[in-house]
Amino acid sequence: MLYPAELPGRARHYSPKALIRSRALCFVLLALLWPGLGLAQTCPRPEQNAGPAAKVHSRLEIELQDGRLIRAPHLAPFEASARGSSRMAQARAALEDWTRGEAIAIGQRLPLADRWGRILTPVFLANGQDLGLRLVAQGLVRVGPAHTDPCLIPLLAAEIQARKAKLGLWADSYYSVLPAHSSAALAAHAGEFVIAEGMVQRIGQTSTRIYIDLGPARGSNLSVTFTRQNAKAFADGGIVPDALVGKTIRVRGLLEYRTRPQIEIYTPAAIEVMGS
Repeated sequence: MLYPAELPGRARHYSPKALIRSRALCFVLLALLWPGLGLAQTCPRPEQNAGPAAKVHSRLEIELQDGRLIRAPHLAPFEASARGSSRMAQARAALEDWTRGEAIAIGQRLPLADRWGRILTPVFLANGQDLGLRLVAQGLVRVGPAHTDPCLIPLLAAEIQARKAKLGLWADSYYSVLPAHSSAALAAHAGEFVIAEGMVQRIGQTSTRIYIDLGPARGSNLSVTFTRQNAKAFADGGIVPDALVGKTIRVRGLLEYRTRPQIEIYTPAAIEVMGS
């Protein structure tokens, strides 16, 4: 399991307005939907030899021989259960096998360590193989976007292919995309990272939050929410709530139950607008 903090008044409803188009056929097109990324930006490539790997920890951190901990970003957590523990153990075993006796390469510019002393950075073998991408491509982990990042584009594309091929966890119906209108399916995954899909029925807002309601039954169907403070960042990333009404979207994040089932999102990368 990953650390929980990694997951990453009455609502007023109003009618949709004709603002802008925001649609995408799949996550492969995210580069075009994120003006903030810039097409010139690319995911960092291996530029610095970080040294040999010593071991792989249970949360998929790679401990280098000098004691530093590094971990590929955007890897989603598994549920705290026997099934989730088994999936995480499989991912760890694969990563341990791939890195045993191998030198690890990272980007030239390293971010500061997080609160747990880990450096979140794309991680490569000396031959240039992206280890986070390999985990996703083999269906060993899902993508959990924590922020807008050019490295997400190949990760999400790899996940699409793994899901289509039913590789790894995608062969297990437990990890299927959840229908946003099914209260039973949602309740069965409360407190877990999920990918859910539904049609946007209405947009609501309070003084601090914006709600994207999926499904006709308000209160029991899924709502996606983000802060009004982040509204401009979402619009800049191609996600304008009013323009989503009537469209089918997929959303990924931690499924919580408060007054209703909801997923709070922090980046436009958490939403995929399906083709109509």
